[in-house]
Amino acid sequence: MGVGQQLMLIIPDLLLPKEVEEINLLMDVASYDDGRLTAKGIAADVKSNRQVSRSWPQIGALDALVQSALCRNRLFREELSPHAYSQILYSHYRSGDGYGPHVDAVMSGLPPMRQDISMTIFLSDPTTYVGGELQLIRSPSDSTKIKQAAGTGFAYPTTVIHEVLPIELGTRRVAVLWVQSFFRDAEIREMVADLRRCVETAKKLPDGDPLPLSKVLGLWNENSFRHKTS
Repeated sequence: MGVGQQLMLIIPDLLLPKEVEEINLLMDVASYDDGRLTAKGIAADVKSNRQVSRSWPQIGALDALVQSALCRNRLFREELSPHAYSQILYSHYRSGDGYGPHVDAVMSGLPPMRQDISMTIFLSDPTTYVGGELQLIRSPSDSTKIKQAAGTGFAYPTTVIHEVLPIELGTRRVAVLWVQSFFRDAEIREMVADLRRCVETAKKLPDGDPLPLSKVLGLWNENSFRHKTS
């Protein structure tokens, strides 16, 4: 869904309830690091949370649950055109924790990966904590607060200023990752998603012919491979 010139996407039920439960059970017994270890630049000065340690022996079980959900989700694939995504962070916010205004890195990892889209997957029932909204800040007078049901994914441009408001009561858990799209330009990415919807509509029409639209999609994909920036 478009909001101004910034694309935001809510993915309901990205994780099944049983997967949310399993992730939370694993996080109950996980080893944690200071969240500032994964923040860069001034972001480290405004970040206060804990993250599941990547050296924890069962971190692979968490990754497998989230990766499986991403792979099977049609909305994730068709709207974001993912080419790659980052290592997943599993964050835990306690009362008093938060993450002040910051912008995520647009390049990260080894080898470096372009990060077009930031994604938060909510893991806590929103009724169990007060505060902790993800707030997107487009201008001093224009912001959006996001607090979704457990299992919901929320994607937004990496270049948007955002923050996690302080937790007043309870705990907030989320999984966070960054996506490199086949299409760096958000407008092109949205047009490709629109074309995919048109193809599906054409398939359902009695005399519909999806081939011409499928041909256009194929040309977009070919062009993205030729000009993709790593």
